[in-house]
Amino acid sequence: MNLRELLEQIPCDKRLHALIGVVYASILLLLSLPMLYVAVSLVIIAYGIEFYQLHTKSGQFEHWDAIAVIIGGLLVMIPNI
Repeated sequence: MNLRELLEQIPCDKRLHALIGVVYASILLLLSLPMLYVAVSLVIIAYGIEFYQLHTKSGQFEHWDAIAVIIGGLLVMIPNI
């Protein structure tokens, strides 16, 4: 199994959440913010999206969606450490 086949097994929703984490962390790092601030704000935005969906009934609260956002952000942060 190659990388492409492995990535295609990840649900589209989780890939979109990971993309949100990549974009958000990239923007914060381009602003030269401290890594701790980026990490904490990444967790806040990840769970903030899920709580927003829960309270507006626009989706379901899923921990895996929040974790996908965090993983996406970490993929950008790790090379910068």
